[in-house]
Amino acid sequence: METLAKTATRQYGLDWVRVSAFSLLIFYHTGMFFVTWDFHFKNPDTSKSMELWMLFMNQWRLPLLFLISGAGVSFALKKRSGWQFTKERFVRLFIPIVFGMLVVVPPQIYMERLYKHQFTGSYLDFYPSVFNFVPYPEGGSLSWHHLWFIVYLFFYCLIGLPLFLYLRKPDGQRLMAKVTSFVQKYPLSLFLLAVPIEVYYITLYPKFEITHGLTDDWFNHAFSFTMFVYGYILALQPALLESIKNIRKVSLIGGIVSFLTMLVFVFMPYRDYITFIPKFPIEPYDASFLVYFTLKSFNLWFWILAIIGYALHSLNFSNRFLTYANEAVYPFYILHQSVMLVIGYYIIQWNVGVIPKFFLIAVGMFVITALIYEFGIRRWKLTRVLFGLKPQREKLAKAVSSANLTNA
Repeated sequence: METLAKTATRQYGLDWVRVSAFSLLIFYHTGMFFVTWDFHFKNPDTSKSMELWMLFMNQWRLPLLFLISGAGVSFALKKRSGWQFTKERFVRLFIPIVFGMLVVVPPQIYMERLYKHQFTGSYLDFYPSVFNFVPYPEGGSLSWHHLWFIVYLFFYCLIGLPLFLYLRKPDGQRLMAKVTSFVQKYPLSLFLLAVPIEVYYITLYPKFEITHGLTDDWFNHAFSFTMFVYGYILALQPALLESIKNIRKVSLIGGIVSFLTMLVFVFMPYRDYITFIPKFPIEPYDASFLVYFTLKSFNLWFWILAIIGYALHSLNFSNRFLTYANEAVYPFYILHQSVMLVIGYYIIQWNVGVIPKFFLIAVGMFVITALIYEFGIRRWKLTRVLFGLKPQREKLAKAVSSANLTNA
């Protein structure tokens, strides 16, 4: 995943959004132990209040990550040819996927099998089953689990590359200039980008359950790839980001009003399509279905625009923490769920309340993952490659270049 904002006018606000969005994973995934939604294994007691907050975040969390990732691609292609970009995506995305499936994810499957009494031996006894290459859903031990996000990014980069390169050619630049001019004149037109999302929810969502399985995930692909392209286009023109910043207050009001209105549906008589994992296929299309998903589509887009707008307005600065965190979030993402499930396996069996368990798991996951990153990944050439980080020599070259300019 590309660190953002490598342009003459650096958009530090996008860097802060990237770091913050991935940081939410600590709390969101920890919360999965304590809500009624499906997960690898659960705490005996659940929390309705936690579920409501997670329902709020769940709408825009992943779309925001795909949008920010698309913005990162936009900045990456400023200094790379299509072939250079493809090679870099292979190194920084595909290699971590393979390593993750063979090394990082198996402990998650092992802990789940232990909890469900499907396996009783040690991890050394379990690990060889990974190399039977039987997929996890079919009872095997090979899976990408939470790394589906990186798998999708890899394919979206390849599929979207022709469009991305076209938009940098003269014809594409003229098209972007027209779009930018229109948005500058009518900045609220950015809200209309929620319409394709609404169409996907109404036409594809009832028929295609979200699987993260790549080949059968058509609603998720349409939605996520669209957000990825949005991020690329918005970052391509600084004037578009400026327009997002200018409408941040209206976006926030729209997000608050639409979410509060959506809560009316949550407390209405049961609707299959409001649950976290609905019953598929959803039918029939009644009036409440159309109203709910129209609200949901605009609500998540309002929040994304508000988050980006306020970040661009208030967080246009850098510091040592941002520089460090910008690099750390990718390996942190790869590692965090495995660490969390190992810790969670033991803590959810303790006789304490939901809130203490939540914070013990979240803090434990953060501390252990941070230590592994600092002492086991960041400082070593091989592990940097396996976790998708750039070689340190690139960082050193930039530091030397900056020092030479300073001393000139």
